Amino acid sequence: MMVVIVATIGFLGLSVLQIIHLNSSIETNKQIFLQKVHLASSNIATTFLKDAEYSSMIETAAERVQNSESTKDPEMDGLFRAIIQPILEDHGIYLPYEYAVYVDKEKRDGYDFVMGDNGASLDFPLISCENPDKLGHGWASLTCAPIYSGRYHLALFFPDQDRHIFAQSGKALITSILFIVLLIGCFGYTLFIIRKQKKLSEIKNDFINNLTHEFKTPIASINLSANLLKRGGVELEDAKRTNYLNLIDQESKRLEGHVDKILQIAMLDSGNFTLEKEELDIHEIINDVVSSMSLAIEQRKGEITLALDANQSIVKGDKTHLVNIIYNLVDNALKYTLKVPKIEIATSNESEGIKIAIKDNGVGIGEEIQKFIFDKFYRADTGDIHSVKGFGLGLSYVKKLVDAHQGKIQLSSKLDHGSEFFVYIPAIR
Repeated sequence: MMVVIVATIGFLGLSVLQIIHLNSSIETNKQIFLQKVHLASSNIATTFLKDAEYSSMIETAAERVQNSESTKDPEMDGLFRAIIQPILEDHGIYLPYEYAVYVDKEKRDGYDFVMGDNGASLDFPLISCENPDKLGHGWASLTCAPIYSGRYHLALFFPDQDRHIFAQSGKALITSILFIVLLIGCFGYTLFIIRKQKKLSEIKNDFINNLTHEFKTPIASINLSANLLKRGGVELEDAKRTNYLNLIDQESKRLEGHVDKILQIAMLDSGNFTLEKEELDIHEIINDVVSSMSLAIEQRKGEITLALDANQSIVKGDKTHLVNIIYNLVDNALKYTLKVPKIEIATSNESEGIKIAIKDNGVGIGEEIQKFIFDKFYRADTGDIHSVKGFGLGLSYVKKLVDAHQGKIQLSSKLDHGSEFFVYIPAIR
């Protein structure tokens, strides 16, 4: 948690620095642009003011417009631009611009709009020659100069100023975005790895605990039986000796089964295994599994109902692994049923091949964890399901074997209403 907090603070800090850097770049480019505009406007103002003819042009055009209903004088447009354009370009300013003429307000401070090259789009009053930022336009006051004594004033506007300044900061903007995206990606990946490592650590500890329990129980039984055999010597009754030997044999096979399951999963993960495929009758395999588990089912006073209705029951697969698939699913149905087990096994022919359905009346599996049940070592940690000991390898092993046969496995389950697994094995082509 501390790592996450520190990483979050670092990420936010770097993001803030990037934003500050971007704002600084935009502000710097804005000042550079305004400085160019200031120099250009000074030269334009000088050009208009040094020649009385130019000043009178402004007054003449303004008076002509004021005496008409128009806010634009097409005759003066070309002349104004012929003077303004070269000076702007000399200062590296190639933005679209608009000019307007304003007149002193009578008996008041400020200036009223008279005319402009874009009609009435600039028809708003100027408070003074020093308030361009309040208008939302980049602009330059030209004949608002101390040396000018006339009533009419020429102003220059740059509607695309903000876009231009933003574009000038494009490299800084792109760099900032890339860094922020990179930081978000690294931060997200770090959180993902931390959560994954935490989950793996929990799974590992759970697996070790379950492994210890599953191995200690048969080992303890074997040790106890061996010690009793040693103590009894020749005087030990045959029946007891037989029971102890049977217990040793049973628990040894149990240990062997655990080891085999772990080795099989390791072999499947490594990919160093091959299926010895042959034509098999899936119904025979199901009957063999049911027969081998009949004692365990009888001890629970349960029953298995068979509905082997598939007309085409021949598949091509590895007998050992197909037996293990059916055995693991039936064994799970027994282990995860707390009441008297009732298991149904049915087969049918589908377009994919043969479908094997194994249904139980067990505790069921909640929808929120169904997507994890085929993960290696995963075991449900809520409800009665966790009361069953195991490695969390059974369904992962089944899934890998089904995939190896180019088949698929699906689950339909509801908590407290049992589970039903569907295994599809491809038909012989």
